[in-house]
Amino acid sequence: MEVYLDEKRRRIEQFARYLRLMRLRRQNIVKRNCFAIFEEAPPDNADAPHIEESVALVADCRGNAGWGWEGDQRGSEEVPLPDRSGNESFRYIQLAFHRDSFVLDIPKNTLFLPEAEQILRQRPGFYYAQNRRDLWWIAANWKDTVQWNPLQKVYLYGDEESAAEDMAFIMFQVWKFPVDWTWYVRATSFHTEHRFEQGKALD
Repeated sequence: MEVYLDEKRRRIEQFARYLRLMRLRRQNIVKRNCFAIFEEAPPDNADAPHIEESVALVADCRGNAGWGWEGDQRGSEEVPLPDRSGNESFRYIQLAFHRDSFVLDIPKNTLFLPEAEQILRQRPGFYYAQNRRDLWWIAANWKDTVQWNPLQKVYLYGDEESAAEDMAFIMFQVWKFPVDWTWYVRATSFHTEHRFEQGKALD
């Protein structure tokens, strides 16, 4: 147990360091909004120097699984298994980095409904995006928000460790990945030519 807790603390600090790095990139280098995606497997184009705009939060949130959450009261035993064919990641967390804050975003096609309920129950501050039309990035992308209705949480800069703890909770307790699982990160700017990681392994 002690070894597990030590490794979990190491991963939390690793995630927090990366979030702080993205803050510096957003505020000092790009000076425009950026995003990052943490995913369970390397992307197909990991060796390519370009990330398509369509993977950004402002677009399609990487596709819709069409699981019919609205009014869906099925138990976890009735939820269909995801299609894990090929190398495409099923589990991923994405983040958008704005001027004064950053947003953790988990689209519904990477969460089963009982998992979303567990996060809402056990981690304060999460909300369904569709319930927060007062937030500018939700209002500005309302059509996509209604379609994907992700779980989100907003953090002020300086609170990167809290965000990293939430990420670790989702990855290792909700999704039950081993605490030493290799995650892959890609990051870029929304609207400039800045490109950072493209499938960098974090282990």
